[in-house]
Amino acid sequence: MNIRRILWVLVPILFRITLAHAQTTDNARALTEETLRVEASSATVQQWLSRIETGLGIVISYNPAQIDVDKVRRIDRPGVYTVGALLSKVLDGYKVRTAFVPPRKLLIQAEKIENVCLGGTVLEEESGERLYGAVVSIDNGVGRRTAAITDANGVYRLYVPPGTYLLNVSYMGYAPSSRRISVSGNCHIVTHLEPLPFEIEEITVETSRRDGELGETTPSSMLSFSRNDLFSQIWILPGVISSMAGSNLQVDGGSNDENLFLLDGVPVFHPGHLNSLLPIFNGDAVKNVVFHKGFFSTRFEGRLSSVTEVNLKDGNKNEFVNTLSLDMPAASVTLEGPIVKDKLSYMVGARRSWLDFFDNMRSEDDRLNHSAYDYNAKLSYSISPQTSLSAMAYGARDDYHMPLYDGETGTVLRWSNDICQLSFNTQAGKLGNTTSLFYSGHTNRARIDMLGVDSTGYVRSGIRSFNASTEFSYTLDNVYSARWGAKYSYDTYRIAAFGSDVRTRRELISQASVFYDNHIRVSQRLSVQVGVHGVGYFPHGNKDYYSIQPRLSVRYFPTDSDLLYLHFSKMEQFYHCLRLYNWDLPTDFRMPSIDGYKPRSSEHYEVGWKHFLTGGLFELSAFYKTRRNVVAMRPDIFVDDGGWDQYVMVGSGDSYGLRLYLNKSWRRWMLQFSYAFSRSREWFDDMPERGRMPSLYDVPHQLAAALSYKLNAHSLVSVGGMMRSGKVLEFGDDFNTPPEEQFRTMREPLVYRVDVGYSFEKAFGRKLLALRCGLYNVVGRPSDEDVLSFYSATWHGNCLPYASISFKF
Repeated sequence: MNIRRILWVLVPILFRITLAHAQTTDNARALTEETLRVEASSATVQQWLSRIETGLGIVISYNPAQIDVDKVRRIDRPGVYTVGALLSKVLDGYKVRTAFVPPRKLLIQAEKIENVCLGGTVLEEESGERLYGAVVSIDNGVGRRTAAITDANGVYRLYVPPGTYLLNVSYMGYAPSSRRISVSGNCHIVTHLEPLPFEIEEITVETSRRDGELGETTPSSMLSFSRNDLFSQIWILPGVISSMAGSNLQVDGGSNDENLFLLDGVPVFHPGHLNSLLPIFNGDAVKNVVFHKGFFSTRFEGRLSSVTEVNLKDGNKNEFVNTLSLDMPAASVTLEGPIVKDKLSYMVGARRSWLDFFDNMRSEDDRLNHSAYDYNAKLSYSISPQTSLSAMAYGARDDYHMPLYDGETGTVLRWSNDICQLSFNTQAGKLGNTTSLFYSGHTNRARIDMLGVDSTGYVRSGIRSFNASTEFSYTLDNVYSARWGAKYSYDTYRIAAFGSDVRTRRELISQASVFYDNHIRVSQRLSVQVGVHGVGYFPHGNKDYYSIQPRLSVRYFPTDSDLLYLHFSKMEQFYHCLRLYNWDLPTDFRMPSIDGYKPRSSEHYEVGWKHFLTGGLFELSAFYKTRRNVVAMRPDIFVDDGGWDQYVMVGSGDSYGLRLYLNKSWRRWMLQFSYAFSRSREWFDDMPERGRMPSLYDVPHQLAAALSYKLNAHSLVSVGGMMRSGKVLEFGDDFNTPPEEQFRTMREPLVYRVDVGYSFEKAFGRKLLALRCGLYNVVGRPSDEDVLSFYSATWHGNCLPYASISFKF
């Protein structure tokens, strides 16, 4: 009976409380649905709340200890917003609850949402290969999108509030992956991508993506002599001049020796082959190529003009795959497969030129006289999705043969490169690390009597470098990332002299460097990258040098389709090289920063605009680059004997230019076009009356284009071409430099050509057949350097037919 009386008393009270709560909730909802006209602007949280109060006569009550009221929030689009929608933007990152207090008071309780780490690894489905440069994005379904790019270990990290997201992963040549995930705490997700059944493009080059933070891949339709030539894309870029296979690279008016080639992060001191048709590396063994020019990431140093990263395959971790390729320059085989499935894999590749086997069947005038081979080997062990260990080896050798005085054919010139590396890569939460030990060596050897010296034997030059490096990376909430590291190298230079007194110097050099890089997202539209690289250069028995190299990059998106950027970078180079002939010889001027030859230095300034098209990109940029301590051969000399100071002069230089690039794809068509106007100048104290002269790398006008049409699912036809101004001639027909009054006044004629090609690829289950054929230089006048080592199988005007076949099984 007492219980019944209590219930009769409590029920009305509870009813009134529930009704009051419902009315309060309805009133709070009514206030948050009132609208306010807002213009696009930036203001602090407190200022935005004040605008709501003054604009609608609402009193807003909150605890300042719970909200960062001084944080600046930007409304990008003007319009009419509800109070609730405006509060969600102003209090982004908080869990918000509202309550109503009569007559028009809104109570706000805010709880800051802590982000969690969403990490992952992107792998190829068939091979387990870690994919470098895959684009990963997540979308919360209400217009908020966050993106990242996978590193060299295939790993990415994103920081997001707990919730449900759509995870999208894409990579050129692979079917994109999309799935819904629920994130409640720190997690690591492994994504496998399926290769597309047909992909005709051969190369990926890193450019800037729409958000300014990521890398993007661009397919190539330029022609190449072998299916696995991975450098045909690079020389279509404005301001880049190269041989067909990527060697003798010149960028933005810089010299050949100002470009750094890295194979899995290891410097290759002398990339390229005697035969200009043979690509630098075996493309069947290469995973991707990333080309940097203009602005350099802070972790790079040692060259002034460009850095080309070549990354080898890790090897298939699921099944055994073999690739055989035969083209005009060489034949190659690549083997890969698992040792321990899903854990330990191997990749071995070997390549050799083959037409030299038929030299005895040709006349002496038509003989090839040179041969080349190279190999790649790599072991890769996935300790976990976040951690890997790898061991890599690379070797290459080129030989040039000539009949000797005793009637036998012998090697008169030989190049060789040898590389080995042990690398460890791991990710632990917000921190990542890559640590490597590696060796890189280059040797150049030539018979002394073939160099015009009355002596016998060989003269040699070369570099041997032992290195240890470690790099760390740290990411904080998608708005800040840092990268820092240190490196130590111990180098041995063998420097060859020439003339009647042949001798070789041995120089020892130690070098230590550290770098620190910051990447800050100031807002959704503005990001800044700033860092510094410091180098200590310690030649044994010579003057020490210290270098501070700052880097700065500012990127701003005025619209979703446009990017404005400003770059500055300072670079320093402790190595000089002057070639005396078309081929590299051990007697060339190869000098580290010793004997008074100071380090070469440069400051690069660049501004540009990128407009992102549907299926393409348009870019316009301008640059100015300074150079100090450049070296050049003196006029009116014949290199015979004596010290280099008799033949080499030191001066300064600069280069400037305007560049245009267009890349556009349609359903079946793809167009690439580039044009660069640039000038490169040098001036020397030894020739003050000549003032600023064109450098050997001054090419005022350069144009390149390629148009491809996809005939069907298996074949593609391309037409490509280039045109550029002739380079300045340094030597006359007698290999002497001209007299001072003619110094740097002669140029080669205009260089141009048009090529056509056809490509076919078809998969038969797990097997793949690829064919290429075409005509190089259907119409045109290539440079002497390009045709110097052509085969004798050319038609009129150095028109060269080519073909290749590749089979993967």
